[in-house]
Amino acid sequence: MKLMINTTSPYTRIVRIALAEKGLAGVESRLVDPWGDTPELLAANSAGRVPTLVTDDGRALTESLLIVLWLERTRPEPSLLKADPTAEIALTGVAMGVIDAAVHILIGRKIAGPSFDDSPVGLRRRRSIVEGLKRIDSAIPADADPAPGLATIASVVALDYVRFRFPDAPWAPDVPVLARRAERFAARPSFAQTQPC
Repeated sequence: MKLMINTTSPYTRIVRIALAEKGLAGVESRLVDPWGDTPELLAANSAGRVPTLVTDDGRALTESLLIVLWLERTRPEPSLLKADPTAEIALTGVAMGVIDAAVHILIGRKIAGPSFDDSPVGLRRRRSIVEGLKRIDSAIPADADPAPGLATIASVVALDYVRFRFPDAPWAPDVPVLARRAERFAARPSFAQTQPC
């Protein structure tokens, strides 16, 4: 298998953590530039997005949660969906909304400049980040399992990404439960080795 990645992508990070938690940390990674139309990436993924996982039989799998779904199907243990898959998926959806909103703000800035942040769309995206993080903080269990499930992975990735991209944002909410969860897993190899850079 070969995973095409960008080290700042939160979508890539979710898959890299999932691979490591499934015992597949040794999957070959290729650093690509999704904004630069890397030929290898475009050959595998017409959308030019990361992550893209090329399986041993040459099939290209795209979209982070679909790759995780494939991993759950082909390597069911340890399960990232834990004892209550519906709860894992529900909270993962909230975290993905936070990630999507943060990414959309950055893309908006590329197109419209810094004024995008105060545009109606930019303000909606910011609200999605704030409300999503607060919702995760109120829903995530205070005590974490020794091994993370998909909801923990996506939630910690969302928080880390917001902190990485918006380090001094005065609008960032206080999320003590999620922050403790992130701190608890920060030293775990799957999280530590995939920090955005």
